[in-house]
Amino acid sequence: MNTKQRMLAGVTALTLPAMFAGILVSQAAPSAQTQTFGFAHPAFQRVWERTDLPVAAHQANRSWYWGPAADSPGLIEANRESPGGFRLVQYFDKSRMELNDPSGNPNDPFYVTNGLLTVELVSGRQQVGTSTYITRTAACIAVTGDNGDVDAPTYQAMQQVTNTTLGDHTMADHMGQVVTATINHTGTVGSDPGMASMTGTKIAYYDSVTKHNIPQVFWDFLNSKGTVSVNGQMGTAQLSDPWFYASGRPISEAYWTKATIAGKATQVMVQLYERRALTYVPTNTPAFQVEMANIGQHYYGWRYMGQGTCAGATPQPTVQPTFAPTGTVVPGGTGTPGPGVTRTAAPSSTVNPSMTIVVPSATVVPATIVTGTPKVPSPPPTNVGTPLPIGTHPVPTTTAQPSLTIPPPVTQPVP
Repeated sequence: MNTKQRMLAGVTALTLPAMFAGILVSQAAPSAQTQTFGFAHPAFQRVWERTDLPVAAHQANRSWYWGPAADSPGLIEANRESPGGFRLVQYFDKSRMELNDPSGNPNDPFYVTNGLLTVELVSGRQQVGTSTYITRTAACIAVTGDNGDVDAPTYQAMQQVTNTTLGDHTMADHMGQVVTATINHTGTVGSDPGMASMTGTKIAYYDSVTKHNIPQVFWDFLNSKGTVSVNGQMGTAQLSDPWFYASGRPISEAYWTKATIAGKATQVMVQLYERRALTYVPTNTPAFQVEMANIGQHYYGWRYMGQGTCAGATPQPTVQPTFAPTGTVVPGGTGTPGPGVTRTAAPSSTVNPSMTIVVPSATVVPATIVTGTPKVPSPPPTNVGTPLPIGTHPVPTTTAQPSLTIPPPVTQPVP
């Protein structure tokens, strides 16, 4: 798939500013070398502030739900069910925020949604609609650990133990049992009875929807209460309501694995969920023993930067992101940046506010997705292992053309 094939076919013509009228877009300055990315929409800011502003303001001692700031400016990505076939998104360390319908009710808790990034990375199928996909290859990126870790399992390695659009790999109810299962970098599953001594890993909940078990430490984390910020006021509430609001439901069992964290070999328990990956590092301080992996970073690298190619596979494509149009500021909005974090600005690249994208029709691959979880916004915790250095999400230099014709994506039959 080349750069132009990243967009969903099936739309005849779309003027982006008309579609996103009323959206606040904080576009990176073309000449700047570094910049703090602002929020691409006020609703994105509200979602981030609820769980992560207290962390940034040192009023909550816990890991990030999204990350300290956005990793990208506002981007336009294909989504067949959105008006015109496109939606506004923005990437964070832990996930991707999505605005599927700008004309929807902003008070709806699902007005901002949270992508099924885990399912896509494991399956290798890029979702561009409710049941519409572009077939790529699964990501050979370690789920946890430092960037480039060679011990922890990759998303591709988890394919045979995970529910995805390629098929389900379920497990029986193991309530009360302790997690001793192990998995390595290539996906080989084993058992280490010695891990039975680890506290907090007894199964506390069995999800009858996706048919996977959740250990106590993850169940407590998913149901935790803490300080939140709503309309500028600090209060106490459940951080993720319902419990699967941020993570989605479990799509794998929990496994022990070895990972390199801050350069040191570490025992980590990892479990994949539809929208996030949770890790448990017993040697961390209590507030940071359970964290959400940097799946937003991983996915952005896989989708746009050509990262995650498995040995011997066709290289992942490098794809130019499509910037959200500028000049559609919400009255009174300023696009407040996340506090104190500088990101690499988009290189000299501009989007004409009146740009028209013409997308011819094409055939896409239908499939049945995992059921049981609505698309929702999510709050996440701190970085697992050493995060990618600040500024590792640069947008390639390009100049958008006033009129861009995009050929249909290349699709393949689903195995």
